Amino acid sequence: MQPKQLFSLRVFATAFFLSTGICFGQTNATKERSFSIDELKADLALLKNKLEVLHPGLYLYTQKSQVDHVFDSLQNGITAPMTETEFYNHITCISSVIKDGHSIILPAEKTMEYHNKNSLFLPYHFVIVNNRLYVDMVCTNDNSIAAGTEIISINKVNTTDIINQLTERQVRDGNNLSYPTWILSNYFREYYSFSFGHPENYTITYKTKGDIHTSTINALPKDSIYFYRQQHYPGKLFSRQPNEGIKLQIEKDRNYALLTIRDFHNDILRKEYKQSFDKTVAACFEQINDAKTGNLILDLRNNQGGDIENGVFLLSYLLDKPFTVVQDYFSVEDHQLRHCNGPSLGTHKPRANNFKGNLYVLINGGSFSNSGIVSSCLQANRKTVFIGEETGGNPNVIAGFIKDISLPNTKVQIQVPTKQFVITDKAKNTGQGIMPTHIVMPTLADILDGRDTELNFAIGLINK
Repeated sequence: MQPKQLFSLRVFATAFFLSTGICFGQTNATKERSFSIDELKADLALLKNKLEVLHPGLYLYTQKSQVDHVFDSLQNGITAPMTETEFYNHITCISSVIKDGHSIILPAEKTMEYHNKNSLFLPYHFVIVNNRLYVDMVCTNDNSIAAGTEIISINKVNTTDIINQLTERQVRDGNNLSYPTWILSNYFREYYSFSFGHPENYTITYKTKGDIHTSTINALPKDSIYFYRQQHYPGKLFSRQPNEGIKLQIEKDRNYALLTIRDFHNDILRKEYKQSFDKTVAACFEQINDAKTGNLILDLRNNQGGDIENGVFLLSYLLDKPFTVVQDYFSVEDHQLRHCNGPSLGTHKPRANNFKGNLYVLINGGSFSNSGIVSSCLQANRKTVFIGEETGGNPNVIAGFIKDISLPNTKVQIQVPTKQFVITDKAKNTGQGIMPTHIVMPTLADILDGRDTELNFAIGLINK
């Protein structure tokens, strides 16, 4: 799954869909075009139809009667014209009802392009720790608020309410909240703007050293934010670098090897990292075998998935017996789930030079889609120590093969999956990701100081 593909919600009460309790889009709604009630209802009806005709997991977590009730509530809630922002916030409530991590709702493409080039944004990078919002990077020349500061409210809206509202509009597989939290920790600035607009400044209340303060911070265009970010954090890389998509490090006394795989998408690996998955991974395992190390740390953190064939190729070097990755595929035909074809079905053979030592896998909420599939297969087929937090990806059943749809009036973008992957057994599905053997999560101090908490824990296990 690619970075732009990011959004979900959890309650079914009619009252919620009619009133969220926060005035979304309050800062720039008057500047947007309003759409008529008929236009909005037509877009919503088309969205429901496309989901019913295409989505193979529409009723996986929520019964049809409940899904229908939600859409009826949304239709009845359109009682006056709305802007695109208001409509976006109205309909994204369905994300947590469907609970599918590949079902994406985004503002119109032209809207996003316009704001990225012309509008102002929050000049900070935030991280969510224990459902509280902290600054981890300052991207402005205003030093009023330092890194590590807890944010209490933004423009008089409590951050707990902001986090809850944005989390409710994020995608997730089933009942898993690790992926929505990961999304907001990485893209808070964007998702905040989708709902709250682009004001010229922000009144921010924050806590530092136990004291509460309030400052007014000027919003900045994105190019200025990126300039100050690079200026303040010159040692950090903020773009994909050649040969960094797949990276191998062998510890000097050959006690362990660290294999980092940041992406399974062939197009991203080729265009941005300048790497071929098969050739690079094969070369890595040749080096691992030559080093005769008995311990391998596989880092799948923040890897949102990609081509399933690449997952199979990686697994062929990690498993020593024949294995299956996907048990079955389903698609919707005449409103019924039917078996269909899909990639990587059947049994796969291990490589002759597969790794037979101790395997440690680093995972977090950003380990999604194909990373969840790989983790699921490892869990089922060999002794594996998982370190970190619950994966964002489901180990039993997911959806994919996205169809892009633009709603005819508002142009809100919808991405609807068309195939369901049964990885193990749908009866085993609890709506949770792979749970780590050792739950290890970085503290705020770890994040600010750049300590790799999960990797250090894995190395500590090896050294014991």
